[in-house]
Parts: sequence; C-alpha cells; structure tokens
Amino acid sequence: MLHLVRDLARRTRVYCIKPEGMEAAFKVTVTLRARMVEKWIRRVKRDFLNAATTKCLGLDCEFTDPRKKKAGEEQRAAVLQLSVASEMLVFKMIHADIKVPQVLTNFLEDGNIRFCGAAIDNTLKKLRLESIHITSAYDLQKVVPNPTTKTTPSLYDLANHTIGTNLEQKKKYGHKKKMDVTAQEKEEELIFRWANYPLS
Repeated sequence: MLHLVRDLARRTRVYCIKPEGMEAAFKVTVTLRARMVEKWIRRVKRDFLNAATTKCLGLDCEFTDPRKKKAGEEQRAAVLQLSVASEMLVFKMIHADIKVPQVLTNFLEDGNIRFCGAAIDNTLKKLRLESIHITSAYDLQKVVPNPTTKTTPSLYDLANHTIGTNLEQKKKYGHKKKMDVTAQEKEEELIFRWANYPLS
C-alpha cells in the first residue's frame, strides 16, 4: 500500500493499493469532506461513466454500532463506500462536514446508474433514513446466476466465476482461534480501521 496524500486541512487521505497477484492498482479516497465527495463523483463520471453504455458502481455501507445506540434510536449509515473500475470512495458520513451532500444524493438517486452490492437491502434501508432513495440497486447474490451449490454464493464465488479468477476468501477467525493474517489483509484492515476513526 502506498499512501499518496494526507491533507489535514481537507481531512482526506488517498491510498494506492495493489493487491497481490493483480496487475492493476486501486486508488482509495477516504474523506470527511463533502467537497472531496463531489470531486470524486465528477472525476468518475468523466473518466468512467459518461462514455459507458452500462453505468455500474459497487455500493456498500457500514453502520453505527448497534450496541452503542440509545433506547429507541435506529442504527444509521456511518461509512459509505462506492467503487468503479480502479477508483474507490470511502465517505465517513458520521463525521462529515456535510453528512449527505446534495451532489451525492443526486448521484445515488440517478436511475441511469446501477448500484450493485451483496445483501444490500439493509444498506438501502439505512440510506433511506438519510433521505437517500436509490431506485436502481442490484443485489448481485440475487441477480447473477449462482455458479455454486451454496444457497447464497459469496462475492468471491461470483467474481471467480464471472471474471475467471481464483480468489480465496481469507478467514481471520476459525475454530475459535485467530488465524495468521497476510500482509495484504493487514493493509486493508488498517485502511478500514482508519476509515472508522474520526479525523482531526
């Protein structure tokens, strides 16, 4: 992992990650700033979506800790993750200067863009609490033919079948003992642990 930028004034960090065994590197923008979200959206529209016949993005969301909520309080969207091609945005909504910028709302509600994820019904529900209504969402585990004998295929199963890879899902825990974590997993864990830590 290469740390490209850390701008304290803008409270944004940009990382370049090159997974082992893959030729392409991924650019991950982690931010609290609505302005950086807007810049990311403009860039991916210009570089990837405008010319695409099928406009498609990956969508995921992390939520507030259900153990820390007050009585009667709903679990909320805390971190929004969007990805297209080699670009990924990690927007820490819970600590953001503007929790849901209008440009982001318009982007997510654009019916011409397909937002894809796995088991995303809960993500859609939590985003509705923030007044975001995604109309063009696809749960890949439901719409892609199941290439396995499992009831619900994992994203690894779908990726391996669709793009012909042989990726293996790493399990950090097994048989009640913590397993060794590869260097790549440690890098990813650091990024996402940082993504859930408030910037100062």
